[in-house]
Amino acid sequence: MEIGIGYFLNNGSFFMLINREQIIKKLADELKVDPFIFAFWLEGADALNTVDDYSDIDIWLDVQDGHESVVMEQIHAVLSQIAPLDFEHEVEHPHPKIRQNFFHLQGTSEFLIIDVCIQSHSREFWFTKGSKDEEAKIIFDKKGVVAFRDLDETKFRDGQKNRVEELKKTFPFFSAWVKKEVKRNNFLEAVSYYRPLVLDPLVELLRIRYEPTKREFGLKHIKRDLPHDVFLQLEDLYKVNSVSEINMNLDKANTLFFEVLKEVEKENKSR
Repeated sequence: MEIGIGYFLNNGSFFMLINREQIIKKLADELKVDPFIFAFWLEGADALNTVDDYSDIDIWLDVQDGHESVVMEQIHAVLSQIAPLDFEHEVEHPHPKIRQNFFHLQGTSEFLIIDVCIQSHSREFWFTKGSKDEEAKIIFDKKGVVAFRDLDETKFRDGQKNRVEELKKTFPFFSAWVKKEVKRNNFLEAVSYYRPLVLDPLVELLRIRYEPTKREFGLKHIKRDLPHDVFLQLEDLYKVNSVSEINMNLDKANTLFFEVLKEVEKENKSR
């Protein structure tokens, strides 16, 4: 079955008009009839309603234990019916009950990467209500696999407070590694310490202040998660091309860190 139409470019290559909805529908139609596939849902941009021309497709499947490899092969076969695959690569997922593979269809946008995660049905998991990024767009769910649980507010707040205290303790201490390389005029070593020891903890504290459920997201979605003026401040801190700029931005980062820390501690005391 052929999906979509196409046209020839000036260089003679053929560009197929295949969109994400066609890919998702084709997979859903083929996989739903498999008795060993219990659920199919989308995460990422599709779940968050933030799809643009550069969004990939984050596909999740829940399958009967022992059928993970067969289902991955089935996905390969279904995608190959849409268009030839010009890329396929499996990566080792940190969770032992999840298989992850990346696919790309020939002739489609270079950004339309199909990221497939297959989890074993025995994996215990749930989404957390109130966590901004934990959303799912369910395509089908035969066994109620996709479930949401309330956030344990007390445990969450205690964890955040403990992390704030740790950042408060370590931030000024470890920034000395940056300072000493600045004084030595060692740009590469200074910049290698600047991000992990200064900017990363600053980003984490900013997330605790403005988007606490995404504390560990680093710079992912940072533009949408911070107020615009704060985002611009942070962005400027990343723009360093010399030892003198690192030294200047180190002072700015330190000032911003303790301003935000004061706000966070004030909020914690009011709770």
